[in-house]
Amino acid sequence: MTLPRLGGGLDARGAGRWSGRGLQEFPPELNGASHIWESSGGEEERRMGGSGAAPLAFGGLLLAMGAMVVSASEGLGVEAPPEHFLYQSKGECHFSNGTQRIHYLSRYFFDRQELAYFDNDRGKFVAVAELGEPDVKAWNQDKDVLRGTMANVDVFCRHNYGIFEPLSQAQRVQPKVKITPTDNVESSPHNTLLICTVNRFFPAGIEIKWFRNGKEEPKVWTTDLIRNGDWTFHIEVMLETKPERGDVYTCQVEHASFEGPVTVKWEPQSDSARSKMWTVIVGMVLGLVFGATGLALYLKNKKGRAVPQPAGLID
Repeated sequence: MTLPRLGGGLDARGAGRWSGRGLQEFPPELNGASHIWESSGGEEERRMGGSGAAPLAFGGLLLAMGAMVVSASEGLGVEAPPEHFLYQSKGECHFSNGTQRIHYLSRYFFDRQELAYFDNDRGKFVAVAELGEPDVKAWNQDKDVLRGTMANVDVFCRHNYGIFEPLSQAQRVQPKVKITPTDNVESSPHNTLLICTVNRFFPAGIEIKWFRNGKEEPKVWTTDLIRNGDWTFHIEVMLETKPERGDVYTCQVEHASFEGPVTVKWEPQSDSARSKMWTVIVGMVLGLVFGATGLALYLKNKKGRAVPQPAGLID
């Protein structure tokens, strides 16, 4: 992947004799790649790794690869850099409908602060911080740099998509979807909180929507994506609403493991229906309690009853 080098005074501070080794790690869950560059000089040694999420998913694919750290040696009369001196670059590929549309971002950081980025949709570099403005100005005036960075859409994004996408197709786990209603809503005691729980799915990319009588509900709350520890994921999307009789609520889930959207429905029960349900439940519980009590008394009486002796038996 072609990446320009930050300048603007940074090269002078980072000059010196460099030594390093590159490491790559590809987790078995296909959830990213890490590049670690370790360099040392003199008595100092610094190390940092960068990683990026790569959900090969229904909605899109994100490949964030590449992290480069450079630290200066103390030789050759060069002044040692500050303690937290580092230079990091990241390339991100956002895919829509396969490779039909690719949004490529090349981001540059100095000491954990983003300075600039390249956006293929804009066809140029953009400064984020004042320290990155000199580099952005120089890069945008260099046609070779612009051409080489734009080429990463094909040589980096499309190339990696072709490698990871078949692996993603072979490793898909369908999520389990359920709706849980709760009336314990602090903001309004008359409202109901509907929780759509989507669990044990892979890959991570997923889209969840709430509908009320066929109309999408935009005001929802979503938890962060949670890892289950077995390469699958868990997420919850909540809707606070005031259900009325006849309403139909639908949780719609789109995932790469499904051929199309999957829906789960929930309908509010009337007060009379709830009363009948609780009456049945209470009746069943009482029946079990009295039945168990009666059975225990019967067995106790049967055990304590004297057994008559046969006629003619001599004691």
